[in-house]
Amino acid sequence: MTWSLSSPSLQRRSLAATLVPFVLTAVLASAQDPATKQAEATCGAVVEHNGIRVLHTWGTPSQRGFAHGLLLGNDVALAMKDEFAARFSKQPNLLRFARSALARMIAYPEPVAQELEGLYAGLVQSGADRSMPSLQRDFDFEDVKVANALDVFGLMGCSGFTVHGDCVEGGGVLTGRNFDWPYTGRHLIDATIVLVQHGEGGKAVASVTWPGYVGAVTGINQDGVAAFLHVGSGKVTMTPQPESWPTAIASRAILEEARGDDAKATFAAAVQKLEYTSPPAGFLTRIVMPKAAASESPSGLFETDSRKPVRALRGDLCVVTNHFQGRKDGEKASADSQQRHEQVTTSLHGCLSGGDHKVSVAEGWQALRLVQRGSRSFGTLHSLVFRNEPWVFELRLATVGDDGKLVAAPDSMRAVALTREQLFERPVAGAGAAR
Repeated sequence: MTWSLSSPSLQRRSLAATLVPFVLTAVLASAQDPATKQAEATCGAVVEHNGIRVLHTWGTPSQRGFAHGLLLGNDVALAMKDEFAARFSKQPNLLRFARSALARMIAYPEPVAQELEGLYAGLVQSGADRSMPSLQRDFDFEDVKVANALDVFGLMGCSGFTVHGDCVEGGGVLTGRNFDWPYTGRHLIDATIVLVQHGEGGKAVASVTWPGYVGAVTGINQDGVAAFLHVGSGKVTMTPQPESWPTAIASRAILEEARGDDAKATFAAAVQKLEYTSPPAGFLTRIVMPKAAASESPSGLFETDSRKPVRALRGDLCVVTNHFQGRKDGEKASADSQQRHEQVTTSLHGCLSGGDHKVSVAEGWQALRLVQRGSRSFGTLHSLVFRNEPWVFELRLATVGDDGKLVAAPDSMRAVALTREQLFERPVAGAGAAR
C-alpha cells in the first residue's frame, strides 16, 4: 500500500466530506439488504489461539475497518468506553480539549482515515451499546479518532533488547519487549488482541493491540521486520506540532512498506515516516530487521522529539528503555529508565560471557522479567519475544492477581506461541473457531 503524504488538511476535508454518507450508506444498506452485513464480514475473521484472539482483516482500508468494527463491535465499544471513563470521567474538560484540538493537532494518512471511517460504520452496524454514562453521551466517531491518537497524549514505559548472529542460540535476530502502560482497568488486558491486517499491495502487519486501535505499538510484518515504541526523553512540549501523525500510525506505515531484505531502504523510510510525527515527550522507535547484513546492524533506533527524528547507531547488542542514547538535546534520563537499561544489559552480557556465550529464548524472557512492572495502577501489559528465522513468536499478556495487582506479562500464564502460518495465513471469512 502507498501511504498518501498529501496535505493533512486536505485529508481532513476528505474525511469530513465522506464520513456522513459512508455511515449512512452502511446503516441503510443493512436495513435494505440483509446480505450486506455478511458481504462486508467476508473481509475479516477472528481465530482464537489458546484464549488469545487474532483478528484478520483484508481488502481496502474501508473494508478492513468495517470488518474490524463489525466483528468486534461489542469489544470495541466496551474497551473504548471503559478507557474513556477511567481517563476522562473525572476530568471531562481534558477530553473536550482533545476533541476540539484534534483536527488541528492530529492528521491521519488517507488510508488510516478511511479505515477509521469504516471501523466506526462497522461498530454502528454491529448494534453495540455506545452509551457512556460517566460522560452522559454516546461514544462517537470523534472519540474513535481520539482513541487512536492516545500515544500522543499518554506515556508508556517499555524495555526491550535485540541480539543477533553468533550471540543467539540457534542464530538469527532475537528481539524482545515489555510494553508498560498505565493500568486503568481489566479491559486493557482482557480485551487485548492480535490484529493482522492484510492490506492491498503492502506487507501484512500483525500488531498486539486492543479492539478499535489500529496503530502498531508492538508489531511485525510478514517479512519478519519488527517495530516497537518506547516513550523517549525529549524536551517536553504541551502539544504536538499541528497536523502530526500519531507515532503508532507511523510505525504501522513503516511495517507496511518494509522489506526484510533491505535494511538501508527500511531505515531511510522510517526516518521519512517519523518526520510526520511530533511526540510531546519524545519517542524511541525501534525497528528490527529479520537478519543482519554484513555492513548494517539489524537494529534501527530512531529518537524523535517534537521537532525531528534522529537515528542512534547501535552495535551488536541493542538495549532500549525510555531515554535517548544518541541525542544529547533531550531531558535527563530518569533513574528508573537507566536502572532497567543496566539490568537488561547486565543480564544479556552475563549470557554472552559465560556458558555457551549465547542468548537463548528462555534467557531473553529472563531479561524481560528483571524489568517487568506490576501494581494496581501501572504494569507490563504484554511482552513478546520474537525471531523470524528460526521462527519464534511468544506472546504473554498480563493478568490480575487476587490482591488486585497486575501479574506482569512475563510472569503470566496467559501465553501463546504462534506459528508463522497461524499469524499470517489468511483464514476463511467470518468468526473462526478456537485452535
